[in-house]
Amino acid sequence: MSAEERAAHEAAGESWTVRFAMPLEGETVVPDKLHGDMVFKNSDLDDTVILKTNGLAPYHLAHLVDDHLMGITHVLRGEEWISSAPRHVQIYRALGWETPLYYHVPNVLGKDKKKLSKRRNAPSWSDYKKEGYLPEAVFNFLALLGWAYDDQTELFTKEELIQAFSLEKVGISSGIYDPDKLLWMNGVYIRKLSLQELVERTLPFMERPEAEGGLPDSIQRPLDRDYTTRVLTLEHERLKTLGEASHVVSFFYEKEIDYGLDILIQKKMDAASTHTALVKTRELLNSLETWEHSDLEARLRELVTTLGIKNGQLFGTIRSAVSGRTATPPLFEMMEVLGRDVCMQRIDQAIAKVA
Repeated sequence: MSAEERAAHEAAGESWTVRFAMPLEGETVVPDKLHGDMVFKNSDLDDTVILKTNGLAPYHLAHLVDDHLMGITHVLRGEEWISSAPRHVQIYRALGWETPLYYHVPNVLGKDKKKLSKRRNAPSWSDYKKEGYLPEAVFNFLALLGWAYDDQTELFTKEELIQAFSLEKVGISSGIYDPDKLLWMNGVYIRKLSLQELVERTLPFMERPEAEGGLPDSIQRPLDRDYTTRVLTLEHERLKTLGEASHVVSFFYEKEIDYGLDILIQKKMDAASTHTALVKTRELLNSLETWEHSDLEARLRELVTTLGIKNGQLFGTIRSAVSGRTATPPLFEMMEVLGRDVCMQRIDQAIAKVA
């Protein structure tokens, strides 16, 4: 605007802002440590507002002054700020200040290739924590979103990451947030825990109220630590989050289990043959002097031959009878931990159910 135009606006009492006058000709070069020198034609850039009508400075000026006064040397920000970078470089020059080192890093995208944000599909650490993700696993996973040490190494301790990480290896391609990979990585970290660590870190998830994901409220707290250690020994290799422990081990603690005949009666068997198999199983188990998984396995495999059925048919029936599940830890180790009394009681209940 000309001086006359400005005077006319002021005389009319119109509101105003202060804008930074960008050069009308030439180019602005933004040195970026990831993208290299990025060149912008000044004729394509507008005069950005640096003081709003209410007298406050907007981001374009405020962050720059703030960074300078704090002695910021490296600015890492999302690549969506690249288009604003030439304005910031010009303001630094106008103030006679040294420009910091810029790293315009790639965004994190979801599987749909759209940017994640706090307003759109981005889970928070509190979500992960409630589900039983280990902080060291999440830390490792996040470090690999847009950065890589090489094309093979994925698992790092926190100390190893601190030593290996460098800004020069940050890529310019957007990282993809893959929840399946995070779940896999968390499972790896759980398997690396010692049994004592696993018990210590899983017990709080199991003992929290049922409404918050813990074991059924009917189960008395605190849990027996020795028994829980034996239970978690069987599940150690299968857990992917600490939070899922309550569901997968609940049958070890419940006094009553509920399930349908569809999981009790195995393929190519009927109610009558299932009833016979369970009765013979009860007779055999009643005759055992010890209750160790090796003896249980040996004798029950003999029973399979006697009954003339397949291993999967008998073992599947027993598994469902003592756990109410189709997927469990190894059957015989599971029966040893459950104990003779619980197994016999549940087999009796299964016989009554299928009669």
